[in-house]
Amino acid sequence: MAIDGGGLMKKVLLKGPLLTRSGYGEQTRFALRSLRSRPDLFDIYIQPINWGSTSWVGYDSDERGWIDKIIEKTIEYIQQGGTFELSVQVTIPNEWESIGAESNIGFTAGIETTKVAPQWLEKGEIMNNIIVVSNHSKEVYKNTSYKAVHKATGQEVDLRLTTPVEAIGYPVKEYDNIPDLDLNIDTDFNFLTVAQWCARKNLGTTLERFIQEFHDENVGLVLKSNLAKNCLIDREVLFGTLKGIVQQYPDKKCKLYLLHGDMTDEEMHALYIHPQIDAFYVIPHGEGFGLPIYEAAYSGLPIVTVGWSGQNDYLYDEKREAHFYEVAYDLKPVQDEVVWDGVLVKESMWSFAREESTKVQLRNCYNDLCSPQREEHLQKAREYAAELKEKFAEEKLHAQFVKAVIMEQDVGQQVSREELPKISLITSVYKAEKHIEQLMEDVTRQTVFKDKCEWIILNADPEGDDYDEKIILKYVEKYPGNIIYKRLTEDPGIYDTWNMAIKMCSGEFVTNINCDDRRAPWALEKQARLLTSSPDVALVYNDSYVTIEPNVMWENIPPDCQHYDFEQYSTEAMLRTNLPHNNPMWRKELHETYGYFNQEYPSAADWDFWLRCSFGGEKFKKHPEILGVYHFNPTGVSTNPETDSWKRKQERAIFKKYQTLYMEGQQAAAP
Repeated sequence: MAIDGGGLMKKVLLKGPLLTRSGYGEQTRFALRSLRSRPDLFDIYIQPINWGSTSWVGYDSDERGWIDKIIEKTIEYIQQGGTFELSVQVTIPNEWESIGAESNIGFTAGIETTKVAPQWLEKGEIMNNIIVVSNHSKEVYKNTSYKAVHKATGQEVDLRLTTPVEAIGYPVKEYDNIPDLDLNIDTDFNFLTVAQWCARKNLGTTLERFIQEFHDENVGLVLKSNLAKNCLIDREVLFGTLKGIVQQYPDKKCKLYLLHGDMTDEEMHALYIHPQIDAFYVIPHGEGFGLPIYEAAYSGLPIVTVGWSGQNDYLYDEKREAHFYEVAYDLKPVQDEVVWDGVLVKESMWSFAREESTKVQLRNCYNDLCSPQREEHLQKAREYAAELKEKFAEEKLHAQFVKAVIMEQDVGQQVSREELPKISLITSVYKAEKHIEQLMEDVTRQTVFKDKCEWIILNADPEGDDYDEKIILKYVEKYPGNIIYKRLTEDPGIYDTWNMAIKMCSGEFVTNINCDDRRAPWALEKQARLLTSSPDVALVYNDSYVTIEPNVMWENIPPDCQHYDFEQYSTEAMLRTNLPHNNPMWRKELHETYGYFNQEYPSAADWDFWLRCSFGGEKFKKHPEILGVYHFNPTGVSTNPETDSWKRKQERAIFKKYQTLYMEGQQAAAP
């Protein structure tokens, strides 16, 4: 680490197509500017790479001069054998690598389909953190799974990503000097389309549907495009392709205009706000983010497109209200000709805009903007553009990116799965027939269950009530090395049952498994990684989704599901509420110092115990991700309204006891 002004700076290597005119080039420049926004944190080094056959940008500015100097510094530093604390690798995941840095961050546009390639899951596991540009990419990356065979055991396992994924979009751009563009167009109304000519962008269909809808009208479409480079040969080939489409409609009155060649960012922005451009139109199969659509949206242009993939982050507001002309679509398998080994998999799907809906929405947009209410429609687009400029302000996005880059320090990803100690799971079962079978499935699918967990299940069901036992024994037979099961002759209460189970534990870490709650499949692993990487921390906790319906598995959480948002740990916060709540993980050695759960508080003994530990000087830590699913059970011990009065009485007694200790401590510490 370099020392600067008394502070520690991390040497970070930024690797990506920084100087190319491509989506990934723009992405790399955003990463660079984010890192440069915190000179107190990062000592930056740069390794530029090519991006396919795309052109390199040629701009003369203070930023470019600085970049050139840093590239020279990087070459010299690497030749001298220098190493890095961080690497930020901006490319497709296939090209991510462990380059010897203490922490590696993968930054990718993600995927435009419904499934990532298995290679992406494998490469993602060598990263400490992953950043993508949209929630679509994030959810697809997190939810993709494949069946695989474990090399050591020969058993079938689920291959899925366990590395954290963060979605961060692009900042809006502001320009001081906007040039005047002479487009030399003579049509009365004009759509704009900006996209590279490739199968994913679906430009052939985009143009044909425009021509068919406005065949006999004085309407134009301005297409800014290229095949790969902004050179003359590229222009001639693309022009020939367009000519082949246009010649199919010899009697058309609408017009198609081609813009080709290098344009500065200022010139592109001038295109979006040009007085002869009325609306933006494109119907791609999928977008990682969709920069041209985004730039049109925050420039105040009405937009006609499909509501699927990366563009949904900014075309819908937080209430899921659409701010564009929604073209209906169908999800269908990707075409055979676009399958790309290791990138676009044959089993994945993307959107196909419906022909009739495309034409209807083009017509709706045209009619609205040619009506007496034109200004009203444009004003709505401008107002939403202002909201986007606030939401995606440059300084906000830079701060989000910096936070994501250093996030690995908080989530313990530097700890490998092999380094994790044994984890003891404890469960008290009592009349759990509504939940037991799904509970057993939910826990045994945890990513570390077979290799790292023992599960102690104590069943307090009344004699003759054998359904729970029947289900449990099925899983005991399946996982004899993991599950320890015992049938109790009487019900001692949940906390004394926990105490019995804890005394049976052989693991270094302990967590309670409640019959009606659920977890993310990777929750135990992530909690254990954070606890392992934080030797001064006694307990880790996290937020949980809250469901009224029982038995909602992680993958079935509705998108609008509410969740607890617990405070970061402090003694004062622990006094305000039971931060560990329903699914913490803690060190078993706490019980050697602080005893066990006090059954005198049958609904809040856990809060009492955690406060006992907290006031004893132990530290707790919050995991940054939501990892649990809490069922707000109307008949549960802590949530049944019929027992509310005595629960409150217990909680007041606990609060007063520790409030007194707190006040005494404050007085003793006063000067």
